[in-house]
Amino acid sequence: MVVLIQSQTLPFNPPGAEPVLNTAQIWEALLLKCRKPQDFLSPMSGSEVLEETETMIKRSVTFKQGMGPPGDKAREDIDLRKPWKADFRNLDSGAFISNIVSQGQDEKDLYLTFYFEWPFPNIEAGSQEEKDTSRRLWSLAKESVQSTIEHTRNLVKEGKIDTS
Repeated sequence: MVVLIQSQTLPFNPPGAEPVLNTAQIWEALLLKCRKPQDFLSPMSGSEVLEETETMIKRSVTFKQGMGPPGDKAREDIDLRKPWKADFRNLDSGAFISNIVSQGQDEKDLYLTFYFEWPFPNIEAGSQEEKDTSRRLWSLAKESVQSTIEHTRNLVKEGKIDTS
């Protein structure tokens, strides 16, 4: 068994990006991502919020065939830490994911980090399968952060998230 750990960070507001996003807009987008991940992440095809409070969401998600866990479904508990962090715990596989917003030098210097812990009980440590799976997940991690930032910016441009 192996647990593959990946982390990927990208800026929300690189030079020339318009509009410049703020923490309130980013947090609203992360809440939307928690409720409807399929709008942000290509491997997911659907979701259902089962319960929601200000600090927690319980949901069921459906993945495109072959893009997720066996059976292409997962149950997740999400711990919300407004406005900086959402932690996702897969109740079926034990996978853990954090979406973390961080600030650099000023309020416009914002970053998104996705941190992943994926358990693979059927992969042998040190095997070629572990290396191949790790490379594939690294690419998926980067794509997930990029698509979340792009979709957030598009939601703001379209007026679907308040721009103030």
